[in-house]
Amino acid sequence: MTNEVRGEPRSWWMLYLDALTFLSPGVLIGALCGGLIGGVGGRLAMLVLRVTSDDSLHGMETDDDFTIGSFTGATVFLVLLTLFAGAVGGLIYIGVREWLPARWRPILFALLGATVGGSLVIRPEGIDFTLLEPLWLAVAMFVVLPAAYGVALSVLTERLVQSTGFWRSRWRWAAAVVVLLAVLPAGPFGVPFLLLLGFAIAANRSGHVTRLWRSAPAIWVGRGAFALVVAVSSVFLVSDVLAVL
Repeated sequence: MTNEVRGEPRSWWMLYLDALTFLSPGVLIGALCGGLIGGVGGRLAMLVLRVTSDDSLHGMETDDDFTIGSFTGATVFLVLLTLFAGAVGGLIYIGVREWLPARWRPILFALLGATVGGSLVIRPEGIDFTLLEPLWLAVAMFVVLPAAYGVALSVLTERLVQSTGFWRSRWRWAAAVVVLLAVLPAGPFGVPFLLLLGFAIAANRSGHVTRLWRSAPAIWVGRGAFALVVAVSSVFLVSDVLAVL
């Protein structure tokens, strides 16, 4: 694949790197916020709940196979998992950010994080939300943490997007490593997806697909889809919270 820039042909590899550079702010900030807020923050939340719960729960395995009151190898796995999940969230943010009003993006992504993240984490039938005490604190922390991720992702990504220094730095290429590490566990399915994603973005950043993606109809359809996801996940979250409390 080639493209003409100032009369000179560009290789598909350079176009692909351009695509990763375009995705880089969301991927890097998403990974950072996911690892710190979701991973480290999640384990600290469990530590708080260990202190506020009955001593007999010390050493018990949680729903996700973590040992209550202990930092083990599973904690490292959790941080890595939330780092990659955060990077995926960053990819989504870069893809849909232009559909949303700039001033409302942090609030909207906090709402998305709280509803989607909370509905995925809170399990009424699990140990985490039946034996740990107080239950209201457990629910609150695991709704606030993904909401905080959404706010931090939006605010910091927007700053990075607008930073001219970042686009001139070597860090703009770091997203390539994060994205590759995130999709490689998917094996033969992840790599082709990554290649197609990169080619599509590189080929269409200034072409017809990009203009269509940013058109008024696409924006309103995107906003509707965003609202639908929040609404559906809110129903699940409220149902889970009522079941827990």
